[in-house]
Amino acid sequence: MTGGTTGRGARGPYARTAQRRRVIAGAVLDIVLEKGHGGVTTAEVARRSGSREATVMYHYPTRDHLLVAALEHAEEEDFERHLAGNDAEVLDLEGLRAYARAVPRRESIMRLYTALAGDATVPGHPAQEYFAGHYRAVTDKFADLIARRQAAGLAHPGLDPVEVARQVIAVWDGLQAQWLVDPAFDLGDHLVAAFRRLTAQNWMEARRTLLDPGTGL
Repeated sequence: MTGGTTGRGARGPYARTAQRRRVIAGAVLDIVLEKGHGGVTTAEVARRSGSREATVMYHYPTRDHLLVAALEHAEEEDFERHLAGNDAEVLDLEGLRAYARAVPRRESIMRLYTALAGDATVPGHPAQEYFAGHYRAVTDKFADLIARRQAAGLAHPGLDPVEVARQVIAVWDGLQAQWLVDPAFDLGDHLVAAFRRLTAQNWMEARRTLLDPGTGL
């Protein structure tokens, strides 16, 4: 823990560094959105961010570091914004469906994500640390969603939320890769259908119907 004056003095340069990194990451993301990740060069990033190339390379030593920064910048708020709605939106999966359907509108980011996900399997690659943290965060988010749906009677109570969360993420990544090759299906509908199956929602709904005295079954 830092003390009073030392901490106050350290915050200025630190804040400026963080802001410079955000500006650079934002510039990379703009290029990705316009040209795809293949169009990213340090010279163009420097021009758009109002920096020197040496400054860009100081903060992000390689092109791969720049691409990881752009992906992180893009995903910072998107997932939370679409899956942090009220309980009604979360529990009926419309937030999930809307998010999955919105992502294809930013196809260049999906392509960057898929490319870096493969690179992240190489030990020491700059994407490895990012994806490790990304998967932990998304697993936690989905596990919480599944636990809430279990409490609401919409998912099988005997399932392990973390295990199912990992399966949902694997399905999502796989569907996304397939969509990039052949976008002939609705990514949102397919993801929600898979989520229902993996959480046994269809079985829970059938069970509730069978046990409902009003059905006459």
